[in-house]
Amino acid sequence: MSSERGQLVLVGWIVGTHGVRGEIRVKPCAGSSDRFSGVARVFLGPADADAGACAGRDGYRPVELESARPHGPLALLRIAGVADVDSALALIGMGLYLPACELPRLPEGEFYSFELAGLICESTTGGRLGVVVEVLEMPANDVLLIRADQGPDFLVPAVSDIVRHVDLAGGRLIIDDRPGLR
Repeated sequence: MSSERGQLVLVGWIVGTHGVRGEIRVKPCAGSSDRFSGVARVFLGPADADAGACAGRDGYRPVELESARPHGPLALLRIAGVADVDSALALIGMGLYLPACELPRLPEGEFYSFELAGLICESTTGGRLGVVVEVLEMPANDVLLIRADQGPDFLVPAVSDIVRHVDLAGGRLIIDDRPGLR
């Protein structure tokens, strides 16, 4: 599954301010709090649940990052032009996006949520079960929402015991279809 060059991906959202000089606290969507190290520019836009990956850049504005550092599970960022706490307060609730082509490469066996949406879900026996329509980020592990070819939608924990193989190039995901899973 290839992503469009212009596709923006939500990588974090602004949850608060830090100090009085305009630094913001950002909760990364996935990965560690140092994910912004070395990033010079992000796009600022709405952080609603449906904006995990958006096709265009309308309504999203580029902002330059002057600094980025981890702060526990959060990242502290300084955005060019945001010099005081009042300016930073106005950004709370906004999302930070990167173009899909600029996302850091993940280790083997790890995937961005937007890459899984749209994959065909098959069982280890080769039967087609449905299509991944959404990845729900939960505290313990992500959960895949599968739109079933037959019957109701079902949820699949995104853990290696159940998700046996992900083939992005082939557009499919193979799961161990255990009794009681759907």
